Amino acid sequence: MPIRSHAPSAPAAGPAAAPATRRRVLAAALAVGAGIALATPLTAGTAVAASTTCLNGTLAFDHNDAEAGTHKPLVTQRARNSNWELWGRRTASGQVERLSSGLTGATDGRFSACHTGTAAPRDVHVRFFSSAGTLWRVVGAGTAKQGDPNWKNETQYTFTTATRNTPAAATDLGTVKVPRAMQQAWKITDTLNQLYSKRGSGSLCWTAHQSSACDPLTVAWRQDGSSGGYWDHPSFPGDTSDGTDWVVLKADDPDSKHLILHEAGHWFQWQLHNKQWPPVRDCNGHSLDKGASAACGWTEGFANAVAAYALGDSRYTFSTGDSYDLLDQRVVGGWGKGDWVEGRVAAALLELWGPNGPDGGNWNRTLKLMNTYVSGDFKQYFTQHRPLAGLSTTGAARTIINRNTIVY
Repeated sequence: MPIRSHAPSAPAAGPAAAPATRRRVLAAALAVGAGIALATPLTAGTAVAASTTCLNGTLAFDHNDAEAGTHKPLVTQRARNSNWELWGRRTASGQVERLSSGLTGATDGRFSACHTGTAAPRDVHVRFFSSAGTLWRVVGAGTAKQGDPNWKNETQYTFTTATRNTPAAATDLGTVKVPRAMQQAWKITDTLNQLYSKRGSGSLCWTAHQSSACDPLTVAWRQDGSSGGYWDHPSFPGDTSDGTDWVVLKADDPDSKHLILHEAGHWFQWQLHNKQWPPVRDCNGHSLDKGASAACGWTEGFANAVAAYALGDSRYTFSTGDSYDLLDQRVVGGWGKGDWVEGRVAAALLELWGPNGPDGGNWNRTLKLMNTYVSGDFKQYFTQHRPLAGLSTTGAARTIINRNTIVY
């Protein structure tokens, strides 16, 4: 097995942690989640009155919320930007076929699955998928090839609503709940909206390296997953393992949004570097509070910062619900020091990008830097590449890294 980029383990003094760490543009429907109306057909040159039928509702899922604490309460959340398809018969004697498709609402998870034709459709239902356009997807619902781990298949999770034989023109389905056995797949799909909305690419794609043919982010998850909690990528030059470049999660890993976004953050850094990756070694058994290597501190620290920045906080939360505030000196005071420690790197980045930081109140200039330069560690990022990108290394910037025990 190759050495993977795993989620961090908890500080030694803390509670036990979870195990350590294609192609179409998502169109305007991503923003509005609207149904796609089909063109009104014509017969013998004479306009025929159109009939529109819509199945309306809100897609939602239940999930255990690790961010709320170790008791992980069961909460209901709306599923945003989730793919749907309307299926049915155009006529009473017709074949069942896809009639329209779209995405649930970007803010409220609502859908309006409509068909316009010469007659009202029959036997209609809505099918939902664990994906958002073709920009990200959750797979693992199928059967893997012999010899592969059980998560390694490209089948998305999907389910359908009950069939309506003769639906009214406007049929309200109310709140449609994701089945319990697959609700984690929709939690992952929904959580990735948090990162996508802050991608700073200037296009619909994840990074500035692409503008139309966008690489998708794939997350493999199974409740009975044979492994999980890592980004499946060869770790260093000379590693010939056949990584999928997927994020791999299992069981209750998705209880933590931070864990989901941490692993997605590794993929995001790789994309920012135009599919290059720093030469990372000696990262096995890394943790928030102890150093493993400079490159490990950098890549894991960046992934921790991605998760916190995307969620708008300064924490790392494990799937157990155990949480550590990376900027709270009462929490981190006894941690290891320097840029080998991922918790220190993450905290420094969050302060640099923060509302009172020297980088303009966001991470956009660092993302632009990473589109051009592949930093091997935090020291190279700070001392060499920040000046080349017009970012400060003195004054407030130096005070921030020093406060986080990083001194150059």
